[in-house]
Amino acid sequence: MRASSATSLYLLLSFLLSSLLLHRPTFAAKRSYVVYLGAHSHGYDVTQTDFDRVKDTHYEFLGSCLGSKDKAKDAIFYSYTRHINGFAAMLEDEEAAHLAKHPEVVSVFLNKGRKLHTTRSWDFMGLEDSGVIRSSSIWKKARFGENTIIGNLDT
Repeated sequence: MRASSATSLYLLLSFLLSSLLLHRPTFAAKRSYVVYLGAHSHGYDVTQTDFDRVKDTHYEFLGSCLGSKDKAKDAIFYSYTRHINGFAAMLEDEEAAHLAKHPEVVSVFLNKGRKLHTTRSWDFMGLEDSGVIRSSSIWKKARFGENTIIGNLDT
């Protein structure tokens, strides 16, 4: 009789434990996404008030998708207010996919960390060697950039 009650207790506990594990709520992981909304409508003479207004429109836009402005304020951790119009936010994959379908959204992409290659481009490119410009340096051959336009490609 004792073995049968131990078996019954074991089966009951197994059932309860499996029920709890199978029916517990699951939470989707949030990841960092960049939501790009295109160009800004403000001109070149921009004030801090204009930047604050852009940030507020980001909260309003995301809030309309998430259900509240407070949720948007919790999600957004950076607003691009100067050169591009968009924001970086912690979103669930489903939320990001939903945003990507919105007509005002140009693109939504996962914000991945990148490895820094250099903070000293002149060394990286071989323009200088420990602060010394060698005679064979492209720096000298290019006359130190005279009449040259230098661009920065940020990928």
